[in-house]
Amino acid sequence: MLAQIPNGLSALRFALAAIWIELASHGHEGRLAFAIVAIVAAGSDFIDGRIARRLGVASGSGRWLDGIADVTFVLAALFCEAAAGALPFYIPILIALSFSQYAIDSIVIGARGSGPIKSRLGHWGGIINYALVITLAIAPPQAIPGAIVRVLAPLIALFYVAAISERAWLYYRAR
Repeated sequence: MLAQIPNGLSALRFALAAIWIELASHGHEGRLAFAIVAIVAAGSDFIDGRIARRLGVASGSGRWLDGIADVTFVLAALFCEAAAGALPFYIPILIALSFSQYAIDSIVIGARGSGPIKSRLGHWGGIINYALVITLAIAPPQAIPGAIVRVLAPLIALFYVAAISERAWLYYRAR
């Protein structure tokens, strides 16, 4: 039973993605609910792997569940925020492309059954993803945090292009 706690924490992010979409469908008022959802999602991401390693149940399939749950939550939140005008649509699109490449490269380059391969920029991308979600959760799209995100969007996009390029380079070197 304890062995399922990390996977349950990862799976929680699928439910939180649905909650974010439901909240956004009623407008972007009441930012406290968005902030709580974002912080719970980030917290579950922070502790699920640590608990799995502590319990000795870390696995490749658990790492896949973690990554897919992360990208599902982040994309749900950021596409909703893009629809509200809080950031350009190209940011969640680049995140989706980056994760897709990460998944494909992990399958092609990684050893079978070992789970997704690690990446420096991919790790930082996950941190940036949650920072964006939490920042936009705290304030309505028109507020200063949203304006700062919109101003920084081209630099954020460059980061994701660099992450995609790093993956392409790793694939090229592995061949």
